[in-house]
Amino acid sequence: MSCVPRTACALAIVLAICAPGAWPSVLAQNAGQTEGAAKVARLYETELIVRTVKNLRDHAEVISFLDMAARHGVALINLAVKQDEDDEVPSGAVFYASNLAPRAKGYQTFDALRDTIAEAHRRGIKVRAWVPQFHDQMAVRKNPVWQMHVYIDGHAVPFRGTKGGEYFVNPLNPDVQTYERSIVAEIVGNYDVDGIVLDWLRFDDYPMDAGPDTQARFKEAFGYDPGGIDFSTDNERRRQWNDWRSARIGDYVKSVRQAIDELKPGLPLGVYMLPPAFIEVGQDAARFSRSVSFLSPMAYFRDWGFPPGWVYRDVLPGTLLKANGTPVIPVFDTDWADADYREILPNVRRDFPSITRLSWFVYGEWTETILERIGMLRSW
Repeated sequence: MSCVPRTACALAIVLAICAPGAWPSVLAQNAGQTEGAAKVARLYETELIVRTVKNLRDHAEVISFLDMAARHGVALINLAVKQDEDDEVPSGAVFYASNLAPRAKGYQTFDALRDTIAEAHRRGIKVRAWVPQFHDQMAVRKNPVWQMHVYIDGHAVPFRGTKGGEYFVNPLNPDVQTYERSIVAEIVGNYDVDGIVLDWLRFDDYPMDAGPDTQARFKEAFGYDPGGIDFSTDNERRRQWNDWRSARIGDYVKSVRQAIDELKPGLPLGVYMLPPAFIEVGQDAARFSRSVSFLSPMAYFRDWGFPPGWVYRDVLPGTLLKANGTPVIPVFDTDWADADYREILPNVRRDFPSITRLSWFVYGEWTETILERIGMLRSW
């Protein structure tokens, strides 16, 4: 899962759409269902997002974790099969028996995916493979040409994150796309997963990718070099650039859907996405919502300095507008105060009865205490 720095432009959009009366069409659409839904106390189904490197290091931990999940009525886990962050192990290292990507340290002989699927299915729990895409240090090591570049003062330089030590590959590079898509196909072809969920389908801000291949393709399409765009202000050329990038990300998701269908037609495919207001990252769910089975917006309001109301006034209405009828499964983290949940969940239940499942993310280790807390929240 991931966070990005805010830009002034995107922040202004968020403040505008969080105003009273925002998103009337979506709320009105859901209101027609609310009266009937209120008569029945709905229990949200529970999904967990599991960072393998923090939770499942051997068979004994798999057994312990899944017994705990079963006790708390967990319906599905989204298991990291490929490292998301550059922390305990490099991003892009995998936790299964891959012939394409290097296995993470400590997992050379332990196939966490196969073991977890077998034990989860014995307990009636489904397993999706969580497959981060373009945040991938191991892919950069494999081919340095693939590294994402950023424009700084009109010059293209390798992007290392806002604090350094972070690795992205260029989402628009055809060879990068082939590599990342092949990992998804390898998992689908070799494992009895109940679905795939993609992550890190984005850039980090407007002035990227700035690599020579991207520059050439954009210039061929529009007749000018993107290096001359003023990325610091809202203007026609920046909007054209961002729309072009978003369309290419959408095309990539469609290609993943096609690759999966060639192996297991109809296998569920979802996407973890930043809230729609984060337009600077070039991730527009409207471009790919018809190619996926669900959209999971990350509703981490505290991470980005927003009040709890941002979740049900902005994140969910904005996602539903782009979903084209595709189910929405919001992602919550677990470090909020009870008062936050007591505000958010009743409003979600009232205004969005089509949402029946919640996904929960813990950066570190899942514990009984966290699962007990989630259990108390299910019927709020």
